[in-house]
Amino acid sequence: MDYRKKIEEQNNIVLALKKDNADLTQQNYELMRKYQVKTSDPVVNDVIDRIFLRHRQGMDKFKRTMAQNSKTIPEWIEETIEENIDAISYMSTLKDRIVIREEKLLKDIDIMKDELTILTLQSDKKDEEIEKLKTKLANYGKEKK
Repeated sequence: MDYRKKIEEQNNIVLALKKDNADLTQQNYELMRKYQVKTSDPVVNDVIDRIFLRHRQGMDKFKRTMAQNSKTIPEWIEETIEENIDAISYMSTLKDRIVIREEKLLKDIDIMKDELTILTLQSDKKDEEIEKLKTKLANYGKEKK
């Protein structure tokens, strides 16, 4: 009987947590609708959405706002330096990838141009041969007369 009671209590706790989660989710959506700021610029709207999303992620992870954070000024500066180092690393990696892809695309374009030139030359040569044969046939017809 003791196990059944514990299981029932746990089920009640799980149900209460699910209800709390549903309530918090609903409140979150209501806040998003209430404070949704939109401009005529889709880029600015994207930045606003990203800031709001980042805020929610921070709240989920740290359970406090930036204003409630007790870091010292040197700690904030160090955090900023580390974030910028990461950003520079990301940009450098992306630049390298873009350069590699650009070089490959340019090489592919050169190859395609060469292939097109070959096809054109082959076609031109065939056209010359066709004209030679037509001339030969025309001359052959004249010789028989």
